[in-house]
Amino acid sequence: MILRIKPITNPIFSRRPFSSPDYIASHSVWEIPPPTTVAGTLGDALGITIPTNESSKLLGLDKLSEKLNEKLTEPCGIPFSITGPLLETEGRYFVPIGEGVFLPVQYDNVKKIAVIGDQNKAKLIHGTERRVGVSLKRGYNQSEEKVGRSGMHYRYLVSVYEMVENEKKRPVLPNYVYKLTGCQGSGNIQQKRAIRFGGEGGIAFLEINRSKEEDSIFSAMFSPLSNLEQGCYLALSPIPLIPKHGNSSHISEVTGLEPFGGPSSVRGICDERSCKVKVVRMGLGFSEVYKSRRPQILALPQGTLLEVSDKHGSNNSKVLKVLYSLGFASLLKVGDELCQD
Repeated sequence: MILRIKPITNPIFSRRPFSSPDYIASHSVWEIPPPTTVAGTLGDALGITIPTNESSKLLGLDKLSEKLNEKLTEPCGIPFSITGPLLETEGRYFVPIGEGVFLPVQYDNVKKIAVIGDQNKAKLIHGTERRVGVSLKRGYNQSEEKVGRSGMHYRYLVSVYEMVENEKKRPVLPNYVYKLTGCQGSGNIQQKRAIRFGGEGGIAFLEINRSKEEDSIFSAMFSPLSNLEQGCYLALSPIPLIPKHGNSSHISEVTGLEPFGGPSSVRGICDERSCKVKVVRMGLGFSEVYKSRRPQILALPQGTLLEVSDKHGSNNSKVLKVLYSLGFASLLKVGDELCQD
């Protein structure tokens, strides 16, 4: 099954909360939707509710994973997972290469891999635009409705994308496309249904296409929950890491790389000159159900290259398995030459 999210407003995927009288911060945004945002939006579209009377280390993410599995799949032994995204615009798919840069990708039916090519040397560039908002509060005159705080304005950023082709730039608003792995279930999303997506009142249309995935780019998309073949992979979404002790962020001292072959499998984010391993800190979002912010984790960012060995293992962490099912560590199999020195 293919999930397609079509934003109709410039999306906002905040890295940290906005500045306010209580919290001072420099606002910045992610280039792609965080997996927890996508999973929550899908759950909302399917009418999934999460009970708050049960304890949850991930503030409902584990319950959301279970209910998505129940709603969208049927018992058949295939683990449910969301895999992606691919950015879709003008009939082409794009994948992350470097920070804020996306290149076109095609599927090689013979080698069964994704080929990241020039396709007329086109590329997508992610940028931001600054907007002004009004701070809101609840409970004014014992009302549950939100009202504006007098004089409390703030500035925030929205994501914008530009297509660069033939030395010309033009604005585009790409779709985010995901592969839903599992069995064909009974979940149903009505076509052209508008739903909240991202922050600041962002809206998107959601649709699920049950067309065949064989011999298409989706055949090269994988989750760590499946058995990965040996080869070179590109991370389409952040790869979560958990420190083994303390606050260490070095890849030799974290859990989460076992499905790929350990720290030696990480090539990093590469350009024509070199590869650099980068570890970022990211939050798991705000829970509207629990009215609380979820914890932060370490992650390898999207665009990281991994060389999966034939001796890779698995990870027994329940937390990581939940995150994998919701779209973290989505991988695209690419040509081995991309992982060569």
